[in-house]
Amino acid sequence: MGFRINSNIGAMNASLHSNLSNMGMNKSLGSLASGSAINYAAYDASGLGIANQLSAQVSGLGRAIMNSNESIGMLQVADGALQEYGDTLERVRTLTLQASNGTLGASDRAIIQKEIDSLMESADNIAKSTTFNDINLLDGSGGSAGNGTFITHTGANTDENQSVTIGDAQTASLLSGAIDVTTQAGASASLSTIDDAMKSIDGMRADLGAAQNQLMSNIRNISVTQINVASAESQIRDIDFAAESANFSKMNILSQTGSFAQAQSNAAQANVLNLFK
Repeated sequence: MGFRINSNIGAMNASLHSNLSNMGMNKSLGSLASGSAINYAAYDASGLGIANQLSAQVSGLGRAIMNSNESIGMLQVADGALQEYGDTLERVRTLTLQASNGTLGASDRAIIQKEIDSLMESADNIAKSTTFNDINLLDGSGGSAGNGTFITHTGANTDENQSVTIGDAQTASLLSGAIDVTTQAGASASLSTIDDAMKSIDGMRADLGAAQNQLMSNIRNISVTQINVASAESQIRDIDFAAESANFSKMNILSQTGSFAQAQSNAAQANVLNLFK
């Protein structure tokens, strides 16, 4: 059997395993410090890809929740304005009924007509001036297409949308005719015009309420989805501190053992060399 003084296979083997243990210890220490099991793509290439896709979905769902909340705020602004609009029409209807009474003279009805004209001008101003983020809501020109249709992106993926159309509430579009109470006959005829306008306002508010309920339901649904997706990402990306701490201790012991074995192997080689002196 041959014997080579310049070759120490035991020391080389101990050095190899010591270096591997050091690499494992450094990897484990990095994971413990960052809390992530995938600090580099090489650690888990497929896991990193899946985790990043899940992370993008979590972020997208968060943005969808914010979109829905912003749209709810917009719809509430429109609904509040329409409520005031309806209250104004209700007052106009009361005055019209007053003017329909045969106990009033022409001068009385003229005074009532002035108040009605003022109220209808206020209602028209509501329709023209109600805005959200500088976007007109009640004149039929809102939305990206300029047709009163507002689209909310309600999901993390493409084509997950909800739309609501807010009609034109300007008096010129809402009223089927003029409100003229200067005569008893005109006052009686104006009642149906006002009633139709009030029904239109109530219909618009009903649509807004339904859209708000749908958005709120969507928020509840995707909030649960976001939590579950985030949990799935955490299972892939986050480390188990207990298991990783045990792994770090193991690698630390192996590294120290390897260093000791390498030192002993080198010492044995030196003792053999001393025999030839």
